[in-house]
Amino acid sequence: TLPEGRVEGRGMVSWQPRRPTRLSLNLEASDLGKALTRFGYPGSVKGGEASVSGMLTWGGGLDDFAVSGLNGDFAVTLKKGQFLRVEPGAAKLLGILSLQALPRRIALDFRDIFSEGFAFDEITGDVHLERGSAYMRGLKMQGPAARVRMSGVVDLAGQSQNLRIDIQPRLEDTVVVAGALLGGPVVGLGALLANKILRNPIGQVASFNYGVTGTWSEPVIVKLKRQVTTP
Repeated sequence: TLPEGRVEGRGMVSWQPRRPTRLSLNLEASDLGKALTRFGYPGSVKGGEASVSGMLTWGGGLDDFAVSGLNGDFAVTLKKGQFLRVEPGAAKLLGILSLQALPRRIALDFRDIFSEGFAFDEITGDVHLERGSAYMRGLKMQGPAARVRMSGVVDLAGQSQNLRIDIQPRLEDTVVVAGALLGGPVVGLGALLANKILRNPIGQVASFNYGVTGTWSEPVIVKLKRQVTTP
């Protein structure tokens, strides 16, 4: 138990190399930034509430622990925080999550959103660990400036990734405000209703898709063709 959170766990620790260690873990943090600072990652996240729970296993006992042998499943929920500018080092993975590498490699100027760290209202998703690789089927990041969906695999041992990132700037609210200013509240309300009824077409038109490969320190980012879905 720490001032900024607590970790609880139960399970079985193996004393034989051929038998697995199994731990059920639950982490709750009222201030994720302070918790990361305590564990050696200062200046990576500002604020944030965190809830992470799931099962972690590896072959053998405590002496056999290795990132490359980790398996398990976790549910992740983060709320009301901001990724800060992460310098190269042990927190390179947080640099991928904060999307700071994107502004240098894309046509649309996202610097105001990502370069100083992505502010989020909520991040939710399930992570499947298999032999030290984390598989994300659809990590959702909701922020005041953009919605982001991340899927793919991150090699924790090799510090590399193969991800697809879909970014949808929050343009619909801007359009509604502009409509209210130019045409009065009726026009603004009409734009809002049309946008919701048509399942947010404004945001869909302005969505951008990227493939992220390479290492954490040198990610390779390629802009993908936007997939057009039919009603």
